[in-house]
Amino acid sequence: MKKVFLVICFLLIGTMVQASPYYFTGASGNSAWIEVDAWTGSGENETILVVDWNIYSGPYQTESHAFGFRWNGTAYESDMLDALNDAGVFTLSSGYGGAFIYDIVYNDGVDNHTHADEEGSWNLGSTNDPFALWGAMSDDWITLGDWYANRAGYNEELLADGQLEGINAITWFNGDPNAYFLDVPFAAPVPIPGALWLLGSGIIGLIGLRKRSK
Repeated sequence: MKKVFLVICFLLIGTMVQASPYYFTGASGNSAWIEVDAWTGSGENETILVVDWNIYSGPYQTESHAFGFRWNGTAYESDMLDALNDAGVFTLSSGYGGAFIYDIVYNDGVDNHTHADEEGSWNLGSTNDPFALWGAMSDDWITLGDWYANRAGYNEELLADGQLEGINAITWFNGDPNAYFLDVPFAAPVPIPGALWLLGSGIIGLIGLRKRSK
């Protein structure tokens, strides 16, 4: 029974540690907890990339996933995507000298996310507000809801500290060019370090009660 109890404790701790909510402050001044799957790069500047492979007009199928990137000096979206690809976080395929995304393949341990059904069909944008809502492309191709559309190659999109980059799957050739499901994956608005401390205190308390009850 003691072994089973200890295994349960370790599983609980492991589950909490694997979650990686990050308190991100956008250049707009707004801050939010964002569930970040992985980080790469180093430096004083940081951005968060949000990718959504959901392309269905019906019920919501998959969640967006967020990836963090840090750098110094000047960096482009291509630098971030290449760094995440080289780190093995996901697999990027592109064309036109790294200006055009064909596919981003990512396995989150539950699903294998890919846009192989219509490679190359993506909307790209950026925002400095983590609460900005993604939406349909405007007629002048300037905005995607509250986000600004990236109208050039992703190797020309400059990164900015405190800015989010969004990449959303669409079906340009199959009748759904504005499948705007991208959402920034927010974590629960609670102090995560405090939550971990409470969990640890609870486990220690349970162990103490078990010892005293012998």
